[in-house]
Amino acid sequence: MAFKTRQIRKKPPIKPFKKLKKVGGFVIKSAAKTTPKQRSYIMGAILVMLSIFIVGKVMVLAYNFIRGFDPKDIIFAFGSELKQDENGYTNIILLGDGGHTRDGADLIDTIMVASIDYKKNAVTLMSIPRDYYLTNVTWPGKINELYRNHKFEHETEDELFELFQDVTGEIANLDIHYYARINFNAFVEIVDSLGGITIEVKDSIYDPYYPNETDNGYTLFTVDKGIQDMDGERALKFVRSRKTTSDFDRAFRQQQVIEALREKALSKDILTSPKALKNIYNAVDSNTNTNLSIREIIALAGFGSHLDRNHLISKVLHDDPGQDGGFLYTPERDIYDGLFVLVPFGDDLELIHKYSDYIFNHREAFWNPPKIEVLNATKYSGIARNAAYQMNRFGFNIVNLDNYYDKAGEKKYLEKSIILYYDWEEDKNNNVTPTYQSTLKALESFVKASAMPESKGNFVPDADISIILGDDYDVYLVK
Repeated sequence: MAFKTRQIRKKPPIKPFKKLKKVGGFVIKSAAKTTPKQRSYIMGAILVMLSIFIVGKVMVLAYNFIRGFDPKDIIFAFGSELKQDENGYTNIILLGDGGHTRDGADLIDTIMVASIDYKKNAVTLMSIPRDYYLTNVTWPGKINELYRNHKFEHETEDELFELFQDVTGEIANLDIHYYARINFNAFVEIVDSLGGITIEVKDSIYDPYYPNETDNGYTLFTVDKGIQDMDGERALKFVRSRKTTSDFDRAFRQQQVIEALREKALSKDILTSPKALKNIYNAVDSNTNTNLSIREIIALAGFGSHLDRNHLISKVLHDDPGQDGGFLYTPERDIYDGLFVLVPFGDDLELIHKYSDYIFNHREAFWNPPKIEVLNATKYSGIARNAAYQMNRFGFNIVNLDNYYDKAGEKKYLEKSIILYYDWEEDKNNNVTPTYQSTLKALESFVKASAMPESKGNFVPDADISIILGDDYDVYLVK
């Protein structure tokens, strides 16, 4: 079969500028033949097409901006710098009360110190129980009675709340710059304005003794363990219930709710809703007292929007000496006219101030707490147990107690205490940086010993830090 063949020619290359010149010449010649009216139509069409192009580009840019737009960036731009202490912290006392229409009028139910560390992007909350007894005031009494007991000798409420700044600053050993008081009515309205909050309930609550606002009796309040959605009234009962749990459990729940409120309030759904913002403003305006200016409040909210949740530390002062924060005790009631009160161990603030120094100035120690073991290298039994008992009160993560043994398995004795750590980084100049530097620095003040790096041995398989107590260990913390 015969096939016809033909030569395939290559397509000549396109010369864009020559083409453009040719097209341009054609347009010019064609335009020369048009009337002025026709030319105006053509120019109008070109302008319309150009306008559509520009508007389209602007709309695309606007869409991309809005899609990535965060209203917080504009709102928080109007903030003003907050006061700071010598360590760079801003310290605020947060107060909650029942207002004048609920039970417990003029009693401050919630007393919480909040300390902000901007460099570490961290906040530490320390709750002070309402039964904490104050002596260094005009009218001694429980701290929750401070407002009621002194209201008649102060002309303004601001002076009364400044009194809270002074007494809580003395307890926490901090310079308190601001106060913020909110009553329960505002709390309910704010939670409802946010559309409710979500809380992870750690333990179920069954409280048949929750105060009934209508007839001074009681009503039943229950909530199950697990994730729970709460409106304002239910959230209020959650933070106030204490008859079947404890004041310290309640303080922890209050800190939980503050975090839930922060997260919900900073969501785009709230910040872009004029109605929600107006309702929140009305609730706050009529039910709060604070010496924070509007611009300082905005700056505070701006910090809150960027706070790392892992850097939020919550602590409670209480009366269990074997647990974190247990620096209070209950004295005999007849000393205080039959009242149940809480006072510091030793009747002074030495231990609480040491605790405050740890939780406020060594905050990193609580973000990822290392495992610590305490070893007894003395001839006296119980030394390691006693030391661990004290360290538990300060929140150290003690995982093991034992005697100190040498490699042969024989008990070893030391004259001087030592602290060994097993995780570190080393630079090219052989300089060692411990992984848990903040914890080690705090431990050195407890044990009066220097921390040294050590390769892990058989005697410390599960610890990050070993405290080995020698004959020089001084159990000065025992009260």
